[in-house]
Amino acid sequence: MKMQMNRVQLLSVVAGVFMFTQPTIAQQVCFMGGCNAMTTEFRNLELRPESIALLPPHASLRKKGTFSATEMVGKSRILEASLANALEKRITKLGYTVMLVTHEDIEANDELARLLSQANQRYDEERAKMPSKLNQVKYRRYTVGVEARILANYLGVDAIAFPRMQAVGATGAAILFSPTGGGQIHMGFSLVHARTGDIEAFFGAINSGGLFGKSLSSILKKPDRHMAKIAKTATKKMPAVTKALKPQQLREHKIRAVELHDEVDQDAVLEDLEDLLAEPEFAEDATPEEGSAS
Repeated sequence: MKMQMNRVQLLSVVAGVFMFTQPTIAQQVCFMGGCNAMTTEFRNLELRPESIALLPPHASLRKKGTFSATEMVGKSRILEASLANALEKRITKLGYTVMLVTHEDIEANDELARLLSQANQRYDEERAKMPSKLNQVKYRRYTVGVEARILANYLGVDAIAFPRMQAVGATGAAILFSPTGGGQIHMGFSLVHARTGDIEAFFGAINSGGLFGKSLSSILKKPDRHMAKIAKTATKKMPAVTKALKPQQLREHKIRAVELHDEVDQDAVLEDLEDLLAEPEFAEDATPEEGSAS
């Protein structure tokens, strides 16, 4: 009986470890190391931005035990600030002009906060489709649409960068059971062009803890070090602002056509919508033709 109980307990441990070490969305996208995907127009400089607005990163920090994981919302801002600075340095080094948008900027500007909220919401909807189909960025499958174009026009930049990050720090026995060595940081950012509203490029990376793991305290005590490392890995394949890349092999029939737009006038967008709703097929009551019988 005692031996049977030990087996049950062992199976419970294995099941718990399996549950909390399954590949995350990050791993499905990048596996280990860096990953990237770019449209043809981004690669050949046709839609290569010169100026980029780097939005505040969205970071998720979790403390992982053997059988549970706890979200640490209050600690995320520490990593977000370090990641923003690390990405700004790396992207600037490649020759791009980077506008770093901070939480302070957003809190002081209601209009910016509104536009940013709309763009972030639309981007996260598209991002949810990307994990298993990152390669589809090449075919121009993902778009943030007019929300991104309005925000880019408001900020006066060629493109918007949307950084997202997941950081998991192991504690206790979870360090011993985790195949990633106890800790893992995944980060990725998309570049959305002001003239298309499409995701023109994605760059991401995963850094794991190694043999003895990356403890939660290590991540939080040295956030600049860990964020600099992940930013360096993610931008390793990001081309310099004026560097054209070789053409990539694509299936032509799968490529979504480029739709270029000039600067977005928010009032004009609303006027177009009002005109559309005023058309006969949208009107609730059709106007009787002149001379018709009553």
